[in-house]
Amino acid sequence: MPAVFLQQRERFREATLKRLGVSGELFDQFNRTLAPHVQQVRFRKGEYLQHAGKPATAGFWLFSGVGRRGLITSDGTDVTMGFATDGEPCGSHHDLLAGEQGLPALEFVVAESAITAARFEWTTIVRLREQHEFMREYYLKVAEYSLRRYSQSCYMRSMTSAADRLQTFRQQHPGLEARISQKALASF
Repeated sequence: MPAVFLQQRERFREATLKRLGVSGELFDQFNRTLAPHVQQVRFRKGEYLQHAGKPATAGFWLFSGVGRRGLITSDGTDVTMGFATDGEPCGSHHDLLAGEQGLPALEFVVAESAITAARFEWTTIVRLREQHEFMREYYLKVAEYSLRRYSQSCYMRSMTSAADRLQTFRQQHPGLEARISQKALASF
């Protein structure tokens, strides 16, 4: 799996460097260190990568497909919190941190399409982060990206017009609309 992981990560190198604002050297160090610890996994459309109500113990990085993060409100409404696509991390950072304490995840992650991904244990990330300064540096960049993504989602939700929300969604996620269900789009 390490060779496949490194090959897949290389496919998304430039986009990842830009998205996270990391150097090529840091990207390579991170990937070489993590590669022996990942497992390739596949999910069919509709399968859960993470269940709400159970501690989140693993994160994912998508080789292909679309993952949807969401939650169920107290009145039973399915609300989409965000999407991850090819080359992106997929999961709930908040739930992974809560999972360290054995707390249940608030969000679920479901495959909106067939997914091929790298799965990594969160405890491995924590251990590697403690052992290597460059792992902490990379983790910080991923956390910053996660916060930016969450902020964009909140901004979009603050718009009162559905037409404005749809236009902003299309600008922030070009091409994604064709890859997801209308139900998922509406719940976002």
